[in-house]
Amino acid sequence: MRRLLHSIYVRFILLFFGILILSALLSLGIVTVFQLEGVKGMVQEQLEDKITAIDSLASERDVPLTEAIRYLDGQELTIQVYRSQEELLEAKQFTVLEKDLKKLHQGSVVTKEFNSNPPLPVAAALISGDYVTVYPDLENNQIARFQKTAQTVLLTAIILGSLLILPAVSMIVKPIKRISKASVQVANGTFDVQIQHKGKDEVGELVKNFNIMVQELKANEYLHKEFVSSVSHEFKTPLSSINGFAKLLKTEGLPEKEKKEYADIIMKESERLSNLSSNLLRLSKLDYQAVQYKRDTFNLDEQIRRVILLLQDQWEKKQIRLHVDLDQIQFRGDEELLQQVWLNLFVNAIKFTPEAGVIRLTLEETDDRIIFSIADNGIGIHERDLPRIFERFYKADKSRSGIGTGLGLPIVKKIVEIHEGTITVESKPGEGSTFTVELPV
Repeated sequence: MRRLLHSIYVRFILLFFGILILSALLSLGIVTVFQLEGVKGMVQEQLEDKITAIDSLASERDVPLTEAIRYLDGQELTIQVYRSQEELLEAKQFTVLEKDLKKLHQGSVVTKEFNSNPPLPVAAALISGDYVTVYPDLENNQIARFQKTAQTVLLTAIILGSLLILPAVSMIVKPIKRISKASVQVANGTFDVQIQHKGKDEVGELVKNFNIMVQELKANEYLHKEFVSSVSHEFKTPLSSINGFAKLLKTEGLPEKEKKEYADIIMKESERLSNLSSNLLRLSKLDYQAVQYKRDTFNLDEQIRRVILLLQDQWEKKQIRLHVDLDQIQFRGDEELLQQVWLNLFVNAIKFTPEAGVIRLTLEETDDRIIFSIADNGIGIHERDLPRIFERFYKADKSRSGIGTGLGLPIVKKIVEIHEGTITVESKPGEGSTFTVELPV
């Protein structure tokens, strides 16, 4: 029983039934208060007209009272004659007050409520020395018929409403049940679930959002597997090299020159592993906001100039010409994190720019944005690779896959997003690439 009460289907039905019955009772009450009083008024007028007609026949036309009553009797009315005041009081048809008796003796028609359930109007008059009362038939009268009609209509509405509630609730609950069932499948690792629902209401919106969520989870699952595979590959390659060259170093009689060469390779691969681990740790901290962001105001142009000087040996070694146009701009952000952005972008530009190539760095401020761009005339990036270059471990230049860890640009993108900025890239193979970072003022 408790499980049934926790069912949304049963709770919907109980809620609708409660609303339906409450509405019916309120409607019956409103009808009783307003419409029933009008019906009572009409019946009361009929009673007054009837007793006035009896009085007219008996008094003005000298028709005996019994004949006048017989002539006008019927029509869902009951007429009673009391020979004395005592008989009238003993009948207890209605409460007779002193003022009522006074009106009767003055020749007026008195209207009261008959002692019945429900109370009915009654008219009384003193005609030819007798007390005459007229009231509706207790079983068959307009008021009783009105009440029965109102009750029948309300009962019919409740029955029809009840019959319509069941399929209506079923239509509402059905997609929710499908979502519940699909949620269990998703929880068990099945991400190929899609719920079909054509409605455009709130439930339809819920189904739509659920389908989008499942698609995102499926994409994340794919990225997770690809990430694990990439991490395994990135660690496996240098480890295999280190292991292989370490075995070669154990070879007896190995020339000194080869020993030095193998040792250099081992050192290089060890450094690569170290960089990979550091970048993974840094990216993980950025993802889970484990880094304490320091918001300081500093000169952005001076910071970029320091990065240029820091990498001077690298770009001079390749005889790269620099075109630098940096506006003097102050910015509030994490100085250390942003330095990693400029370092990564500049290192990549140097790495993929040919000997005697050109790199252009610009920094400018608009009304609402700070725009930094770095452009090179290097090998460029193919159009199919552009949407993926900010993915972790993705390397567009397959021929140079041994260079770098594939984590530099994801780190750059994350740091820029932390500063509520954006990073975009434009590139053509053989013509070079332009990376643009936009930060809020």
